[in-house]
Amino acid sequence: MVEKSLREWAENLEKRGDLVVIDKEVSTKFEIAAYIKKSCEVEGPAFRFTNVTGHKTEVIGGFYGTKARILEAVGVETHEQGVAKYVDATNNLIEPELVSKAPVKEVIKTGGDIDLYEIPLVHHSKMDLGDYITGASLIANLPHSGVRGSGIHRMYRQSKQELTIWAPPERRIGYAYRVNQEKGEPTEVAVVIGPPPAVTMGSISNVPHSIDKLSVAGGLQGSAIELVKCATIDVDVPAHAEMVIEGIIHPEKLVEEAPFGEFPGTYGPKQMSPIVEVTGIMHRSDAMYHTILTGFPPTENNLMNWLPRSATVRQDAERAVPSVKQAIVKCDPYSGGNGMYEAFVSIDKRLEGDPRNVIAAVLGGRCQAKYCVVVDSDIDLYDERQINWALNTRVQPHRDVMTFPAMTGAPLDPSGPPRQSEKMGIDATVPLDGDKFTFSRVTVPGSDEVVW
Repeated sequence: MVEKSLREWAENLEKRGDLVVIDKEVSTKFEIAAYIKKSCEVEGPAFRFTNVTGHKTEVIGGFYGTKARILEAVGVETHEQGVAKYVDATNNLIEPELVSKAPVKEVIKTGGDIDLYEIPLVHHSKMDLGDYITGASLIANLPHSGVRGSGIHRMYRQSKQELTIWAPPERRIGYAYRVNQEKGEPTEVAVVIGPPPAVTMGSISNVPHSIDKLSVAGGLQGSAIELVKCATIDVDVPAHAEMVIEGIIHPEKLVEEAPFGEFPGTYGPKQMSPIVEVTGIMHRSDAMYHTILTGFPPTENNLMNWLPRSATVRQDAERAVPSVKQAIVKCDPYSGGNGMYEAFVSIDKRLEGDPRNVIAAVLGGRCQAKYCVVVDSDIDLYDERQINWALNTRVQPHRDVMTFPAMTGAPLDPSGPPRQSEKMGIDATVPLDGDKFTFSRVTVPGSDEVVW
């Protein structure tokens, strides 16, 4: 079952002891983030902070801090099931439904009643510029595709009624406001805080701009996402969200934004970003503010990419070779990867060029990986020891390692040009004419059954 609201999920987590209520006073500057960071490192609980310094609104976070809860957010038990669920959701969309009444419209503020400082935005990392919205699903109507677009983008609190938005140009909302800018038009955007878990997980799916991610979210949830119209802009938003900030992106007005601790574990550079003029705020009468931690792995952001990026790797690989057995992005950010730059694919190799075709398709595809390793189907990608064994016994660098010139991908990688990276692929498969016995793995029969 996938809960249809974040607070319903929170209640269920608390009942079973996987959400801890923190009643002691905590600050939005570092303290809340510290709880979530520690929990991510030890696969600990989610949190509800009831006593936030200077605020009446409670803060919740850490929901996406473990693989188990991420699987739960899309209603599956294993990674393989999660990848299949994403693929199925993108192929069997469930369109959202518009409703007239919604919990998120219990309180509506406009004009002089708008005050972003009343919302307990969190200051996460040591050198961050300040307080950021990090976990909201931003929704806008896309002029270039004619559908709704959604995605998660950081937003800095610039003033009482202004935010900044960092939306890269290849992402749908960033592309949309640039298209509108060319026409001399602003872009209406809704900042949805605390939406249903399927909406959050759908927002990070990798699908063409012509597909409404809220329909993907419906596929993940197993039922239509209920939407309601905003109060001040022409955008539809999830009815069961905690809060919605409505605004207009003015791309001609730019201000300096960042540094900000990003998912690779490094700080995003200072840059000029457009202003969002806030036109209205809707929220539940007892709304909770939801934050998502990003930064040095493991954090929620690193872990959240585990499922949708793996699904993308599989789809891109299967376009090149139909005999894909497993496909994942870095399965264990606890070992140091950021969960996004490293793709691994296992195949039943039929042709000698199959691994290279997979590598080219994955590195040039939508997952934005920097590295791709292809292994034979006898290697279990969920066992890092087996991957390393294949790299050490089946690879000759001059023959099996290939590099690619800079292309779009590996975002926020400080070692390359902005939004670009050179890439590398490794063919760690056994040559078709190789001696199978020479490449076989040494095993001891019965070792898995011994107990003492």
